[in-house]
Amino acid sequence: MSSPGRDHAESAPALRAFELRPAEFEGRRGLVLIDPLGLIDGQVFVPEALVPILARLDGTRTLASIEAELRAAGAVLRDGFLADLVVQLDESLLLHGELFESTAESTAAQFLAEGVREASHAGSHGYPAGAGACARALDELLGELSAPTGRAPRGLVAPHIDFGRGASGYRAAYRALAAHELPELVVVFGTGHGGPLAPLTGLPLDWRTPLGTLRTERAFVDAVHARLGAPAPADLLLHRKEHSLEFQMLCLAALSLARTGRPDAIPVAGFLCGSLPSGDGDLDRETWIAGLLDALRGAAAKRRVTFLAGADLAHVGPTFGDDAPLGDDAVHALARRDDARLAMLRAGEPGHFHAAVMRGANPDRVCSATAIYLAARLAGGAAEILHYGQALAEDRTQCVTFCSAILRGEP
Repeated sequence: MSSPGRDHAESAPALRAFELRPAEFEGRRGLVLIDPLGLIDGQVFVPEALVPILARLDGTRTLASIEAELRAAGAVLRDGFLADLVVQLDESLLLHGELFESTAESTAAQFLAEGVREASHAGSHGYPAGAGACARALDELLGELSAPTGRAPRGLVAPHIDFGRGASGYRAAYRALAAHELPELVVVFGTGHGGPLAPLTGLPLDWRTPLGTLRTERAFVDAVHARLGAPAPADLLLHRKEHSLEFQMLCLAALSLARTGRPDAIPVAGFLCGSLPSGDGDLDRETWIAGLLDALRGAAAKRRVTFLAGADLAHVGPTFGDDAPLGDDAVHALARRDDARLAMLRAGEPGHFHAAVMRGANPDRVCSATAIYLAARLAGGAAEILHYGQALAEDRTQCVTFCSAILRGEP
């Protein structure tokens, strides 16, 4: 792919995916772009006047057509302005193109060469960075654990909201896991909030936590990607800052310490999840999904494996784009909608759960349908919902919901 902008009026530049936040800088309003891949240091401020241009950099419009649209809307542009701007954006790694791809590839290679994924969220709410403080926080979170009885569950759903708001959900999930024998391997599915292109991207690195380092079973990750294809560099880089997996690894390290005195007694394999496209949302109707499931089942054959989803549910309120703060009726109605979706998991129908989430283009913004579907489908059987929680902001501008569930497998 050639770099856009220079002498390419017919090129169709495409802006990369960024987290967008309204901002004001030196008296000017605009947007801040935050790079989920971490290729750009800090934040990029885009003045309000340039936002209509960036909104048109979607890979389907040529520079000539964008310029024509802007002039038709009344914009006054000097000759060459748009081409010069696109060159600047490209050189700043804001656009898809050769420079971005080569930078992502070299940065991903450096990341993999480190051999370990560092804890990037230590110090956040409920997650102290210091080893002693973190150990005390996790001991308080999990509480006194009962003696383990019976085989490890086949599946588990735990939140990935911050520990401060989701403590009750983490406690329910990991106390349930602790009540059983330790699994031989925990395969963790986390939500890729940065928008990975692939359905699954495994990370062949160990996981550092303030409690110690968890060992990744690289053979499992490699076996899955031998079937699915090598992960894209950009998707690998999303692992660096993603919290949905990191929070589960911390809890697994705490459980391992409590049971064995060492943080690395439970081997892990972490995968970031993208979307799983389907015609009607019911993945069980899609023939292609069998290959994905077979790759995971084949790598897990003859092992005592627990499939774990680090998953939240709905995201509603003005913070996420809704019109008005959330009244009591809206919060109660959301709980009923969540329960109707979770009923599909209780019935052992993860395909129906995924379809229920995606119906109407996912209006409640349930962010973890892929992770939950995979954990539930691979575990088999009906889910027992252990906990349901709603993290409602004091000003009622947002509500994030989450649950904990255990799947013991087919009877």
